[in-house]
Amino acid sequence: MKRKKRVAVIITEYWEDSHADVFITKMIKGFSVNGVKYESTLEIAAMYVDLFQETDLSRDLAVQYGIPMFSTVEQALKCGGDTFNLDGIVIIGEHGEYPTNEFGQMMYPRREFFEICLNVMLKADRIVPVFTDKGFAIVREDIEWMYEQVNKHEIPFMSSSSIPFCFQYPTQLPIPSGAPLQRMFGFILTDVEKYGYHTLEMLQSIAERRAYGESGIKSIVAYEGEKAIEHLLNEEWLAIYRALGGFINLNDVDAFPHSLDRPVFIVVNYADGLQAGMLYANEEINKFAAAFQIYETEQPLCTEFYCQWQKPFVHSAIFVLELERFIHTGRTLYPLERSLLTTGANDAIMKSLYYKKEIETPYLLVNY
Repeated sequence: MKRKKRVAVIITEYWEDSHADVFITKMIKGFSVNGVKYESTLEIAAMYVDLFQETDLSRDLAVQYGIPMFSTVEQALKCGGDTFNLDGIVIIGEHGEYPTNEFGQMMYPRREFFEICLNVMLKADRIVPVFTDKGFAIVREDIEWMYEQVNKHEIPFMSSSSIPFCFQYPTQLPIPSGAPLQRMFGFILTDVEKYGYHTLEMLQSIAERRAYGESGIKSIVAYEGEKAIEHLLNEEWLAIYRALGGFINLNDVDAFPHSLDRPVFIVVNYADGLQAGMLYANEEINKFAAAFQIYETEQPLCTEFYCQWQKPFVHSAIFVLELERFIHTGRTLYPLERSLLTTGANDAIMKSLYYKKEIETPYLLVNY
């Protein structure tokens, strides 16, 4: 058995069922997938937690499992010493009360955490794989900056939602890799920004496999209220919306949008003509499911990305296996540009809602 890789974990908050819990606790205690038990292949050599709730788990786990905790990110990266000699870095920049900007975006310190890590690695002349939870950053300037730094310094980088790692039903992917794609549709759960990212990741994990490859996103527009319902139920989107609504057994597909407290319908316009539609369903829907249309004349195909909404969160366990493999190899299953597209699109959605207009996204015109 090869030795475990030593990593530092940099976390905003750590409490029951938080992102830190569903990822890091598995690395500490081990986990199961389909009845098979796995011991983590990583050793958590240091931990930094930014904010502590009354329900904090990190301090008790650190004592119980002998994990050193530090009061700054830099100290954690150097394990309390003067040198950086770890094998990887895991950043969980989700949860906690941080400032909210004018667009309604919670400014989690993902860029700040990454920048400290980058400076430590550069000073030590030691570049290691870096995982960061939920994309590059929050706003365009930080997203672009992080993407540029990762490329400039050739940093092995991984970031993803756990949704693309979910089991899919039907189990056979409905659209084979290399097939053309005309239109996609999915629902956003609970929160436009936080869960819009997950829906974008779900759709992009299929979109990037389409014929001719990925050429990026040229613009995004978000409609709200009656305009959202009008655009959703027009001839262009009605069939694919009805297909997915029927697939997840909505009680009354046509009446559903009118029952929403805040209807929001989002259209993502890809450079090659592909369009993705997303309906914000608040808490009325608790399934990640998507519909895909190969040709405009054909019936949409639907699939559910199955989430286990209680422990042990099996989809996150599958994700952890891939995350750990990444720390060992520096390779991911998908291109770096997926994270650029999904985090960049998520920012554009919030800007479109704020300015009430279509947002052009020239920096998302990437090919892969």
